[in-house]
Amino acid sequence: MFQRQPRMQNPFRVKVKKIGLKKSYFEDINHRVLAASWLEFFVYATVLYMGVNAFFAFLYYMGGEGSIINADPQSYWDAFLFSFQTSTTIGYGHFLPGSSYTHAVVILDTVTGLVFVAITTGLAFGKFSRPTAKVIFSKNCVVNRFHGERTLMFRLANARDSHIADAGLEVAVVMKQDSPEGDHMQRIYDLKLIRSHTPVFFMSWTGMHIIDEKSPLYNLNAKDMEEKNVRVVVSMTGIDDWTAQSVHANYSYNFSDIVFNKKFKDILSSDGEEIAMDYSLFHELK
Repeated sequence: MFQRQPRMQNPFRVKVKKIGLKKSYFEDINHRVLAASWLEFFVYATVLYMGVNAFFAFLYYMGGEGSIINADPQSYWDAFLFSFQTSTTIGYGHFLPGSSYTHAVVILDTVTGLVFVAITTGLAFGKFSRPTAKVIFSKNCVVNRFHGERTLMFRLANARDSHIADAGLEVAVVMKQDSPEGDHMQRIYDLKLIRSHTPVFFMSWTGMHIIDEKSPLYNLNAKDMEEKNVRVVVSMTGIDDWTAQSVHANYSYNFSDIVFNKKFKDILSSDGEEIAMDYSLFHELK
């Protein structure tokens, strides 16, 4: 059964180890939150919030006897509960500050709690409201004849009921190349598509690149592509009709994902009144 590919952080599908770049864990925290999954977001937010309350609980605990009314001065758990109630402004009324020291810590605890909740709410809203495209890509791209010409093909589909307006495709190929001076490098070449733009994208779309004398893949057979470690990178952009905001999706195909002399199975059928799209056949080849 069809399953959508996981969202990819790196469109080139390669692991990059960055050396010599000084980075702080709290640097660009907004981007880190947007890139994290919802489970990671809630786990980190909960752990951090509990850590903040544990710190203030320690301060209350150090206040000694009488610092918290109705609390056991030897119970760190009572101090933690008081900190949690204070930072969330719940205030059940059972635990009360009992000294000037505790009142001072309560003020700092309350301000910290309000700021933490405000920041977490803002980050959660930014993550929740971020426009995304639910686009699926075929697991393989194929190289076969189309209208008598050798053509590289892949397909994508819009998995939402809404459509994407003014959708555009950009495709590039990444491969090894040696310069006349003997330098080894990874070169990126743009691939021209038969159709790279559509006013409305709501079903499926097959991207096709003719491998002619103008193509960087011209005269390359399967062995040549493997030696050059060919990768095909696809980027789709458009405007979601429900939110009227720009959305994008990307995917890449390693050489192992390129299949020769195969075609995609048909996924569209019609009874004259309705068009049916069979997603179970989306990745199938024939």
